[in-house]
Amino acid sequence: MFKKLIIFCLALGLPGVIAASEVRLSANAPENYTVKKGDTLWDIAGLYLEKPWHWPTLWQHNPAIKNPHLIYPGDKLRLSWLDGKPVLSYMAGTNRTDSTPINSTSPSVLRQFLTYDTLIHEREYLLAPRVLGAQEGWSYISKRTPFFVDKPLGSEEWFIYRNVTDFQREKGDAVVRMISLKKVGEAKLVRSIDDIAEMTLTRQNQEIKPNDILLPALGAKTGEIFHPKPAPDGVKGRMVGHLYGSNFVGHRQIVVVDLGEQDGLNEGHTLSVVVPGVAMKGSKGDMRYDSDIDNGGGDVVKVLPSTSAGTLLVIRSYPFFSLAMVVEADKALKADMPVIAAEG
Repeated sequence: MFKKLIIFCLALGLPGVIAASEVRLSANAPENYTVKKGDTLWDIAGLYLEKPWHWPTLWQHNPAIKNPHLIYPGDKLRLSWLDGKPVLSYMAGTNRTDSTPINSTSPSVLRQFLTYDTLIHEREYLLAPRVLGAQEGWSYISKRTPFFVDKPLGSEEWFIYRNVTDFQREKGDAVVRMISLKKVGEAKLVRSIDDIAEMTLTRQNQEIKPNDILLPALGAKTGEIFHPKPAPDGVKGRMVGHLYGSNFVGHRQIVVVDLGEQDGLNEGHTLSVVVPGVAMKGSKGDMRYDSDIDNGGGDVVKVLPSTSAGTLLVIRSYPFFSLAMVVEADKALKADMPVIAAEG
């Protein structure tokens, strides 16, 4: 019943709104659904739409809904039809004031990547305070002993990180280099002594080593709400790798994309990971795979269509890079695959 093509002709000129796009309802889109604790916007949008990033368009014909992205556990959703078009509405749950809106994806998955800096510019990395070591000369530092860093500090609370890998992007004549960091502990300032500082560990994920870096403690950002939406048209880049250096990535893993705020990319934007079509070369009945598409020999060259291998949801953006979560994957995704704006 609901598997039909709907053409939304929306008002032109509204920022971030699809002016005219084809939106397909899922085959099993429910007429009624009660939002449960643990649901995410992506999950619910996927119940109703073949392309979850079209979620905002499903509410455009219902002016009573002021913000369709603020949905709470206990809210009741209802899908109906008006003038041949689907309308999604809700009835607010009874305990809205005692709960928080659901986010685009699981808060437990996002917590590590929204609460702490996980990418840092090379310049900041080189200037950051470094762990020197402990007086006992231990290679690994635990909570049992104070340790020292290589410069005096002013703030009291600090996070400790370890360099994992780096990502580069050419920007004009310059190369922008970002360092991937993994949080390994938290520390508190004891005292500054001339050109060094004494610290003590307050939380430890693993042993602290000399040359680990320190950054000021940050407040939690897990309360931020963002929603899936199409990335700007024409956006093209690459999934340059897994945040922590793995060559292949899968569902719910975090990747780095060489697109950022300077490219118009922000939290909530969706991207398609592309498998480029291979080139074939030869004559009719004698075609062969060939990455060299030089047609100097008179051979017929055909390039097969590209396909989408998965979908990324941007969870944090920097000026020239972004962190994105793999929310859909038809196969294992490999570092350096192209990404484009998710199909409208």
